[in-house]
Parts: sequence; C-alpha cells; structure tokens
Amino acid sequence: MDTHPEQRGVVTSPATPRHRPSFKTPAVLYDFMVGEPGPLLHFLASLTLILAVAHALGALSDRVGFAPVVGELLTGLVLGPSILGAIAPAAVAALLPLDDGVAGLASLGLVLLVVLAGTEVDPSRIRGSLGPTVAVAAGATLVPFLGGVALGFALPTAYLPAPSQRLGLALFLGTALSISALPVAARVLVDLDVIDRAVGQLTLTVAVVVDAIGWITLTVVAELVRSGGVDTVAVLEIVALLAAFALVVLAVGRPVVDRLGALAARARSPVLSEFAVVLIVGFAVTAAGVGLGLVAVVGAFLAGLLVGPRSDAETERVLHLVTLGLFAPLFFATAGLEVDLTVLADPAAAAIAVAALVVAILGKVVGVALGAALTELTRAETACLAIGLNARGAMEIVVAAAGLALGVLTPLLYAVVVLVAIATSVMTPPLLRRAVERLPAESAY
Repeated sequence: MDTHPEQRGVVTSPATPRHRPSFKTPAVLYDFMVGEPGPLLHFLASLTLILAVAHALGALSDRVGFAPVVGELLTGLVLGPSILGAIAPAAVAALLPLDDGVAGLASLGLVLLVVLAGTEVDPSRIRGSLGPTVAVAAGATLVPFLGGVALGFALPTAYLPAPSQRLGLALFLGTALSISALPVAARVLVDLDVIDRAVGQLTLTVAVVVDAIGWITLTVVAELVRSGGVDTVAVLEIVALLAAFALVVLAVGRPVVDRLGALAARARSPVLSEFAVVLIVGFAVTAAGVGLGLVAVVGAFLAGLLVGPRSDAETERVLHLVTLGLFAPLFFATAGLEVDLTVLADPAAAAIAVAALVVAILGKVVGVALGAALTELTRAETACLAIGLNARGAMEIVVAAAGLALGVLTPLLYAVVVLVAIATSVMTPPLLRRAVERLPAESAY
C-alpha cells in the first residue's frame, strides 16, 4: 500500500498545503488543476486582450479598405508603450513582459503562416520562374542594402553607440532595410485572394530568397561585430548548409509525406488527419532547420512545399482558419508590443526616421525595377512585386533586436528600424490592392 502519496505529487485533501508537486508539472497546468490564479490568469488575460484588440482592429482595417493584417500590426502599438503606455502605464506594466505561453503561440504563428504560404506555391511555377526570381531577388536585396549602409555612414556621430562601431551599425542598417517580410506578404496575398496568381507566386518565392540572403547576411554581420572580422569559410558553410538542407528535405520528405498522407486517409480518424500531417511535418522540418542553425522561415516554407500538393480542400480550410484566426494575429500583434516609438518625438530623431523610411522604400522599389528590367515582367507585375516586397514586418524587428543586443544599435535607432518595419507593412496592403486591380485578367511571367 502506498502510504506516501505526497511523494507522487498528489494533493490528498483540500486542507493539504498547496506546494508545488515533486514532479516537473508545468506551472500553468498545475495552476489550472488546483484552481490558483497566477501564470494561468496572466496567460489567459494577455491572450484574450491581444486577440480581441487584434481582431477588432483587423475588422476595422478591412472595413476601411486596408487588409486585416494592418490592424493586427497596429495592435502592438496600441497596447504597448507607444499609445496605451502614455495613457495608462499601469495597464502596460501588467501586460508586459509577455507571458511565455503567449510568446510561444506567437512564434507558432510565424511558423504556421510561412507553412501556409508554402502550401500555396506551385513548384512547377518555381521551376519556370528561376530567372525572374534570381534577378528580382538580387535587385531587391542589393540596392536597399547599399542604401542602408550609406545611411549608416551619413548619421551624425552623436547617434552612434560609439564612433568605432560605425561600420557595424551601417551593415546592420543595410541588412535591416534589405529584408522582406514573407509572413506579411503571404498574409496580404491571401487577404487579397491573389496568392494563386502568377505575380503572387513570384512574390512569395522572391521573398523566400530575399529572406534567406538576409539571414545569411545577418549571421556574417553579427560575426564581424563580435570578432572584428569575417570567417570566409564559415560563410560558405552556411550557404552550403542551406542548399543541402533544402535538397534533402525536398528529396527525402516527399515519400515520407506521401506515406503519412496515405496512413491518415486509411485511418479515417478525426485525430490522425491530413491536418495533423501538415502540423507534424511543418513543426518537424522547421525544428530540423532551427537545430542546424537556419532561420525558422526556411524550414517552414520547405514544409509547406512538401505538404501543399497532398492537402485537400478541407485541410486547407482548417489550416487557414487556425492560422489566420488564432496564431497569425498573435504573431503580428506581439511583434511591436514592447516597442516605444515616443523616443522619436525629438525633431532630429524624427528626421532620421523619415530618412530611413525613404531609403527603405526607394531602395526596394528601385532594386525590384532594376531586376525586373532584365526579365519579361510587365510594369503592372513589377509594381506588384515592388509593393509586396517592401513590407518588412517582424522580420526587420528581429534584425533590429539582434543589433540592439550586440550594442550596435542604440534604443533610438532600434525605434527607427521598428517604425520602418511597421510603416512599410501598413502601407503595403492598400497599395498592393490598387496594383493588383491593374493587372490583366491573365498574368504570366
């Protein structure tokens, strides 16, 4: 007979003191079981508030002609220090820092949104558009990168963390301004119902290439800042790893996904379904890429390419509902939640922010136009690409956070980069909507 139930973490009676069980029970789960407020209350309160505001602002944005993602992106500013913090600081203090559970769900939003984007891409179109993809991606990356570097060298010394860090700062600004936000582009294309069109497919594939180049550049720049030099061998290893990972996933993954899909079809179970296969493959491939040191969006996009051809209409519907109804709004809303844009109230700081925004927008537009000039893309298609790739979103915020952590960016310059990320993402949906309306009924590249 077991006379020591407390050794197994069992609460024997209501009078028993509520100590943490001896086994490793997650805090939120334990608080839920015993009915105690604490982490669970903060988790649910934060989740409810963020989702409610994100969906409300998303619906309002859609009603006035913007895409819902605009409202979701603005949620972070409304609930963060920039707006609510100026009105009710105590409310922001209660909301921040974010609960680990909410932050984790937001991270899943990034993964699932990119998986969803991958499922919408037709591999045959990718093979048929390698030339335009390479040309546009090269221009969309190189021109804004050079613009950001030039801006970094033009900044007054007073805005640098240290005079000796000007090169590192310039390279970080170039990397941040050259990035494109695949999640934002995917969400806007879905909202506008053009993700299946030729220009939508090309936008996604170019965004993947631009992001991959951006993360490789970020790795190189971070290494330069930390060690004062760049290991050429290490850079080549990263590029080789990325290429090898993509080849292995697409070659080995196809038969695996086919078997899992066949198993789910035979099981006829609501538990083991095509949707479950999408989730398992998406998380597994993303985790494998992250484990190898690659950015999460690379693995997630490859996973979407794998499961897309096997997904039926019901699976696609459920994936859209779950991703766009829960996870994606959390990802976009929390991206700028802890950003304080009030530091840009100073006229000189505001001027730097405007300069960065102009360099970012013009750099991307000019870069896309130069790349498209080498292809047979029409002006209307080039305009759609230039607008769709201009959104930076949370991808640029991640780059800025890395620069802040390394001491290359000051809080002011961090706020400047975040402003560029949000502004370009907010302006993209309405402009892209107008550009899409000018496309011919049948568009090919």
